[in-house]
Amino acid sequence: MEKENLGQHFHRKMKISRISIVDQVCASIKQDIADGIWKAGDKLPSESEFADTFGVNRLSVRMALQKLSTLGIIQTRVGEGSFVCDFSLKPVLSEISVFYQNEDSYKDVRQLRNLLEYECMRLATIFSTDEEKEELRIALAHYSKLSLEYNLNIDSEEALERVVDADFNFHYTVVKMSHNKLYKDIYYMVQQLIRDHIMQLISTRAHRRNEMGLPPLGESDTHNKIYDCIIKSDTTALRQAADELLGIVPVKGIDVFD
Repeated sequence: MEKENLGQHFHRKMKISRISIVDQVCASIKQDIADGIWKAGDKLPSESEFADTFGVNRLSVRMALQKLSTLGIIQTRVGEGSFVCDFSLKPVLSEISVFYQNEDSYKDVRQLRNLLEYECMRLATIFSTDEEKEELRIALAHYSKLSLEYNLNIDSEEALERVVDADFNFHYTVVKMSHNKLYKDIYYMVQQLIRDHIMQLISTRAHRRNEMGLPPLGESDTHNKIYDCIIKSDTTALRQAADELLGIVPVKGIDVFD
């Protein structure tokens, strides 16, 4: 009876997966890169040095390095060695952004921005430093300048690209002011989707005002409201300003003209 119960007990247990030596070496090197022991551009130790450090053979090290190279974390140059890359998911996300360009997905990206950016704005009112507030002021001034240039020439693709860059920089500055590293990393990783959303929002609103014969927004631009809310720590007005900025609620003179 005891043997039967013991057998049933072990039957319910999940099988223990064995982690290969290659995976262990790969994970260790990857963790050291994540911890900043080796930074972008740094040359990694040789295969022999890694083999001695880990107490494994050179083939295992070579396979681990090949895996890291496939992931885009390192680059191996013939005759020179392996170097840490400035790792970014931007190329991958740029390729998949096409799947988020229909109307339903546009709403998904807007909701993501609302969830992430509003929280970062709120945290920025609490944790931002004077230096960060000055950086935001500069980012706002740069955006305002390029926004005016674009609104005076809304058919210029180059002007649109420049103002989108400046707009993204303004929002990314706010995200960094939250002092939440995970928010910052997520925002950066999905930046192509956010840039596409920003571009559509800016272009649509600019053309609407142009068709109505209205001048550029200037001081009425919602970015100024966001900036003021953060500087004054006004979380009450922040929610409305964020909704207007992201196009969640229609804004008179931008989205509606009744």
